[in-house]
Amino acid sequence: MHFTLIALRRAWFARAGLGAFACGALVAGALSGCSSSQSSSTGTAANPEQLTMAIAWTGTQAAGIPPLLKIYNQEHPNVHWNLVENVNEQKLLAEEAAGDAPSVAMLDTTDLVASMATSGAILPLQSYISSSKLDVNEFTPASLYSNSYLGAQYALPFFEDTYALYYNKTLFAKAGIAQPPTTLSELAADAGKLSITGPDGQYTQLGFEPTMPKQLEGYMFGGNWADASGQVTATNPLTVKGAQWIVDTEKQLDPSKVQRFMAGSSGAVSTLDPFASGKVAMDVSGEWFMPTILQQSPNMDFGVAPIPYPDGEPQYSGTGSVGGNPLVVLKGTQDADAAWNLIDWLATTGQEIATKTPPVYHDIYSVPALKSLVSNAQLAPTPQMAFFWQYSGGKNIHPFPPVPGATTYLNAITSAVQQAQLTPTSVSSALQQVQSQYGPLVAGQIKSAQAQAH
Repeated sequence: MHFTLIALRRAWFARAGLGAFACGALVAGALSGCSSSQSSSTGTAANPEQLTMAIAWTGTQAAGIPPLLKIYNQEHPNVHWNLVENVNEQKLLAEEAAGDAPSVAMLDTTDLVASMATSGAILPLQSYISSSKLDVNEFTPASLYSNSYLGAQYALPFFEDTYALYYNKTLFAKAGIAQPPTTLSELAADAGKLSITGPDGQYTQLGFEPTMPKQLEGYMFGGNWADASGQVTATNPLTVKGAQWIVDTEKQLDPSKVQRFMAGSSGAVSTLDPFASGKVAMDVSGEWFMPTILQQSPNMDFGVAPIPYPDGEPQYSGTGSVGGNPLVVLKGTQDADAAWNLIDWLATTGQEIATKTPPVYHDIYSVPALKSLVSNAQLAPTPQMAFFWQYSGGKNIHPFPPVPGATTYLNAITSAVQQAQLTPTSVSSALQQVQSQYGPLVAGQIKSAQAQAH
């Protein structure tokens, strides 16, 4: 099926019974009966308490938040939430140190939750959850876990990113391939058929881009990057096996040829993404990638499918990863109860309103974190997005583990895998270096956090 951004939006508005400028009317109509939270603010309707929510988003995605805050403010007249966009972790911590932190923040990534929890920058939510009507089982398992640390909830998920296999149906048809691969051997075979070289022996088309977001190759054979207690497991044999697979895959394609091809297809050399421009046939990426495809190649016929699993091990089918934008209460909040009420509402009622309001969802364009929404494919704007929704709730969907310094740890893993791809260093040796460097650091932070808890 072919989509353009304009046609997609018009079709979706029509299906919802909306005109192109009906967002305000729909939002206004959603005001009644949406919220069960009670305001604990010290303000009054005549003089509401002024509080601030900071978000990492900016631009189009950020435009989806003001309509939700407008609803919340109207339902809770004793408090008025003001929005500040484009606030990253560094700015949040600086404002908190200066005593001028916002009360609520939506972080840029779930990789920040554990670090901010261990530093005391955000408040634990367990007591609020226990005394509220919120049922955390409403959320997909991976999204909930990614917002926790050491078994305690420090954030609530507000939409998420889910990763799966994109494939170009036109290139598949030209190569005589009827379906996307389901196993890793099929992926390798298809990648070979779909890779084309020119007279100089260099790639003019690549069958598969051999990278994995969130280093999810570590989960493909049943491994993990951290265990249930939060300890680093970069040398887990099954984790190493997954990393070895991605290294072997690139070496089969010839790393130098892949790098030359990618350098000539993206980055400073070109403004076009290699997959979106039709030069790569398969790529693992998130739902957020679709607007890029639709902008660069409006008529591309593409599909999304499960990430292939190891041959003979179907128990690992449906492996994938999630990320997202956690809702947190900052330590320096003016009103912790009011802050909790907002994130509770945004994660549940607000997320439902946004998903069911096409103009708002068109701006946010992410995967809902509520089971009731991701299981309802009819709400999704395209078949591809419906796939991402349903895929996100699978038992083999794993976020990068919530450990302190997760971003740094993730970058170290990425560098180790690249080192094994491009140098004689073995995968096991490269990951042993990561384990030796980050294992003790994370273990020490966990021990300190547990001691403080007692």
